[in-house]
Amino acid sequence: MSVSEPIRLAEQLNLKALSSIAIVGLGKDAGKTTVLNHIMRAAEQEMPKRSLAITSIGRDGEQEDVVTGNVKPRVYVKKGQLVATARRSIMRGDASLEVLSLSGIRTAEGEVAILRARSNGFVELAGPSIASDIRALEAQLRKISPDCLMLVDGALSRTSPAGGGLTEAVVLVGGMANASSIEELAHKIKKQVINLTRSALDQDLRTLASDAFCDHPKARALIFNGPGGIRRILEMPALIGHGEEIKKALLPDDTVLVLRGAMTSRVVSELLDSEHFEKIKLAAEDGTRYFIDDKTMKRLAERDVTLWVLHPLLLPLVIVNPKAEDGHAVDVDSLIHAVSSEIAVPVAHLGASGW
Repeated sequence: MSVSEPIRLAEQLNLKALSSIAIVGLGKDAGKTTVLNHIMRAAEQEMPKRSLAITSIGRDGEQEDVVTGNVKPRVYVKKGQLVATARRSIMRGDASLEVLSLSGIRTAEGEVAILRARSNGFVELAGPSIASDIRALEAQLRKISPDCLMLVDGALSRTSPAGGGLTEAVVLVGGMANASSIEELAHKIKKQVINLTRSALDQDLRTLASDAFCDHPKARALIFNGPGGIRRILEMPALIGHGEEIKKALLPDDTVLVLRGAMTSRVVSELLDSEHFEKIKLAAEDGTRYFIDDKTMKRLAERDVTLWVLHPLLLPLVIVNPKAEDGHAVDVDSLIHAVSSEIAVPVAHLGASGW
């Protein structure tokens, strides 16, 4: 399918029923900022009286890529919309912005400010990269506009989750800049869709895990042993580099292991060295936390280790960008057909401009 009209896009995403949505890309230049602009336009036309609030996990909407120097699409806001961005980014756009409050949340670009657009124009987004900060920021935005639709410009490659627990839904964006062929891009998108749509643990386990992480902010691993609940809570600065500690804590009768942070091949490989790491449910916070290669996935299957999440995600749409890194574009219909044949989620191309 190809979605081009803003109202149809709003219907496909069911924007009226959502309070928050994140746009995540497979990698750099996937086209997610353009998609953000499209969604903002669709929301404005479908829900003209509802306030929009936008922020970013990291930095987006700058005139050129800070690494490559390439010209990038910019974020375009309309008068009245809310923007949460770092102080040093405020003057890098041409929209007139009124500072409503300072959030107390620090980033590399300075403290995040909450602003209201007093004119149409471009803005640069530089938001929090820590999940707890994004939650705190949303709480502050909802004090200003309780019914706002919060849009988060995220990225799968960044350290903070862009989806579950932070937003209700995600839109996945994959572009030919992220792959050398249509077939490779379709395969990458399929893998990510599997992760983003993983099933959630039973509600009782999810409640216990969420409460434990709330009570123990430094906790990175929760080990469950049958109906007895949480057997062990492990506190550590990060998952990477500490897989050995988790491995040594496992016992033969453990049934569920919940990890908080990026679930990488390295971390999982360390766990696979344990003879007790088999026939167990391994859960991440959400589907954006999985970074496991095919080889490691095969080893997990051989051990009968199944993958789950604490926070399930809605994935209403996958958007593809036919433009390759060198500037040429592949045939859009062929791209949509290739991706659609691999996944059950609707696939669309929105066009180059979101505004």
